[in-house]
This record gives sequence, C-alpha cells and structure tokens, in this order.
Amino acid sequence: MKRPLKKYAACLSIAGSDPSGGAGLQADLKTFTLLGCYGQAVPTALTVQNSQGVKRSVAVGADLVYEQLAAVMEDLMPQAVKIGMLPDAATVQAVAKAIGQYSPPFTVLDPIMLSTSGLPLTPPEARQAVRELLMPLCTLITPNLPEALSLASKQDGTPEELAEWLSEHLSVRGVLVKGGHTEGEPDDVLYADHSLYIYRGRRIETANSHGTGCVLSSAIAACMAQGATLPQAVERAKAFVAQALRRGADFYAGKGHGAMYLLP
Repeated sequence: MKRPLKKYAACLSIAGSDPSGGAGLQADLKTFTLLGCYGQAVPTALTVQNSQGVKRSVAVGADLVYEQLAAVMEDLMPQAVKIGMLPDAATVQAVAKAIGQYSPPFTVLDPIMLSTSGLPLTPPEARQAVRELLMPLCTLITPNLPEALSLASKQDGTPEELAEWLSEHLSVRGVLVKGGHTEGEPDDVLYADHSLYIYRGRRIETANSHGTGCVLSSAIAACMAQGATLPQAVERAKAFVAQALRRGADFYAGKGHGAMYLLP
C-alpha cells in the first residue's frame, strides 16, 4: 500500500529579474526558501541593475509570461502567488488572465511603479490595467504611501484612510499601506475584511535596504501558504524583514543600497 504523498507549500513569484540578487525574483525565491516554502518563478522583465540602481528594463513578452504561468499552475498549483514588477499593459492582461483562469488560493500584489533610483517600471497605461483587471483578483495589495496616494488619485491622506479607501473602491479584500515613506516610525497599516490593523515598527540604520518591498510581500505569501491568517502573515513577514535589515547592517553589499541579509 502506497503512502499518501505530501504536498509542498508552494509559492510563485511573478516579477522582474534582478541580476544583483537584492530584489525581484531572486529575493522572492530566497525568502520563500528561508520561510520553508517551495519557490516557483515566472519572470516578467529582465533588468540591468545593481545596488546603485536600475539602468534598463526589457519586458519578457506577455505571451511567454502567460504560457509559463499556465504550465506551472496546471502542474503544481501554488498555495500563494506574489506579483511584483509588471512592465506593460499586455503583461498585466496576461497575468490577470492566468490568475482569473486558475484562481490560486492567495494572491498578493506589490504595485511597483518606480525603482528606488527613479526609473519608471510601470507605464501609465499598465497602471490603469492593474487597477481595472488585476487588483479585483488579488487578496492583498501592498503599496507604500506614495503608491497608495497615486492609486487613490489623492494628494494627501493618512495610511489608515488610504488603506480603507483603496480596499473599498478597488474591490480588494486587503490593503497594506507600508510606512517606510512616512515621517517618524515605519508603522504599517492593514485594512482587511472591514477591520484595521496597525503594525508598529522601528527604523533600522542600515545601507542595505534594497528589496524590502519585494521581501515583505513574498514573506506574506510564504506565511499564507503555510496556513497563517492574513493579519498573522503580515505580522510575521514584517518581523522577518526587520530581522533581515538588522542582520545585514554590518555587511558590505555593494556601493549603493545593498541587499538585506537573506541567508540561513
């Protein structure tokens, strides 16, 4: 009599490739592994970047993105999906088609619009497609404060106000507004299922903070894949990022904003 086979807690990253390893697919896969999940990856773009910034980005191609997603989801469906950089409207449409068709249990979108160095990563027409086609299919979106203001088409607003407004107007179950761009301590605000959660944080002095948004969203996905509730997943992911920032502060990780400590 055969023993029943166990199933991996699988997580899929749909994101751009970072050859320096600090963000994007590479950071997501490291995070999945460190948190005990089986990592899967579909690249949406190839970038030329290092710790000093993004110099160039080239889209992989929407058809190829969709075909990769279909191949993965038809074979080993991930328990959680993390979506990062989406370089054009066609890619957004391809990802939305796959998510809508295969309905993974949990999907988190990190709505990346600009690189840290200021290079636009998502053009205006793609942003509109993200709002209309992709966000309603997601369980959670994780904008920082400037991204939240842009998505809400507002000039100002508190993280609490923005999180609730975005959830209700964009038909997303959960919105996590990250506090790294706010004044004072970096508190994150989650609005989910008509409830508000505030996660207190402390700023960590380090030059190695490249990829924090990527790692936070992929850590949330990994925790969800292993059975956490959404509020629990956010809390655990925030603690994981804080630890990686603290542990990496004493390392040389490039001439610019180096990567966090994503090692065992």
